[in-house]
Amino acid sequence: MTWPTHALLGMNTVWLLALLPPDVLRYDVGVLCAAAALGALLPDLDANESKVKHLRIPGTPIKPFLPVAQMVNSTDQHRGLLHSLWGVGMACAFASPLCFIGAWAPALAFALGYASHLLGDSATRSGIRLLYPHARRFHLLPLRWRLTTGSLAEDLFMELLMFPVIVMLLLNLKP
Repeated sequence: MTWPTHALLGMNTVWLLALLPPDVLRYDVGVLCAAAALGALLPDLDANESKVKHLRIPGTPIKPFLPVAQMVNSTDQHRGLLHSLWGVGMACAFASPLCFIGAWAPALAFALGYASHLLGDSATRSGIRLLYPHARRFHLLPLRWRLTTGSLAEDLFMELLMFPVIVMLLLNLKP
């Protein structure tokens, strides 16, 4: 899947947090969507070229994920470790310090976004190696329904994912 589809899929996981009572969830939905989108882009650090690899700290030339991406690219192939249950565990460990400062909701949104990336890639023809390092690939969909990255079917899926995100953001606008 392409990065916009992954980002939108990740942002759609924020709907799961809406199941929590409003007084428990004290975060702006925009912050939660940003955390989920970042989590959804992170597994592609293992790709030769990925959007997350080139993200900059606003107002600076600093690309914080570039060194990590270079290290991962030199030791693993795309859809390897970061696209497995090990990757989900590492993402949760990476986000867990946020829980100690009371930011558990963004940490959870980040982890849900990360997991959404794996679900998205498991719906493609290539699938993912969920139980890495085992070579067997996991596919969420039957062969005929699997998406091809960059295809018209993925573009349509991405457009469908836009609507729930727009509705969520509009419902949570603060005057």
